[in-house]
Amino acid sequence: MLTDIFSSLDFYYVNESRSYFISWLSYFGFVVGGLAVYPQKGGFWVGGSWFLRVVHSLMGVVFQIVVDCKGYRFGGFSLGCVGGFWMLVLLNFGGMVPGSASLTSQLSVGLSLALLWWSWSTLSGCFYSWKSFLGHLLPLGTPVVLCPLMILIESVSVLIRPVTLAVRLVANITMGHLVLSLMGDNLIGGGSVIVGAYGVVWVLCLRFAGLCVYFVGEFV
Repeated sequence: MLTDIFSSLDFYYVNESRSYFISWLSYFGFVVGGLAVYPQKGGFWVGGSWFLRVVHSLMGVVFQIVVDCKGYRFGGFSLGCVGGFWMLVLLNFGGMVPGSASLTSQLSVGLSLALLWWSWSTLSGCFYSWKSFLGHLLPLGTPVVLCPLMILIESVSVLIRPVTLAVRLVANITMGHLVLSLMGDNLIGGGSVIVGAYGVVWVLCLRFAGLCVYFVGEFV
């Protein structure tokens, strides 16, 4: 029995060992499943599967965003961003398995990832052109009198960006899990009224909505 609606996000709300086992088993299953359908050169698959086409499309979008931001100037930055994106995808998918806890709904995980990518992108901008990086602290057309104040405001904005990104990611994932948890309780409480095809379709619609929220959070 849940003490409140936020208990569904806790690792220990069911059973400590069971929750950890189901969580890591779900993450491992998604990784192995993704590698199993990924066609290798000279392997079983003759042509590209639908999963491969989706992977290539998403990787192309993420990679193009990094290239547009001059991230390719920093060694390994593009590969790191693509790898981080797919890590978030697997973590979010694993957290949707019933009985498991989502790692991305924990603020400590969100802050760690946000600090890592923020520092990486900041260093990339500094190494690429430190003059342009510092020039972004002063918006174009700012009056001379307001220049010191604008530089201070922009500096604070850059420094707190990891916190805002982490809170945004965790809030999106948390709200999605809370909605799924509330809807699931209603489905269970409904009894035989919603048993059958209607209940299955309703659950699938909720899961699809959760996937959409997760993808938006990963792109953000």
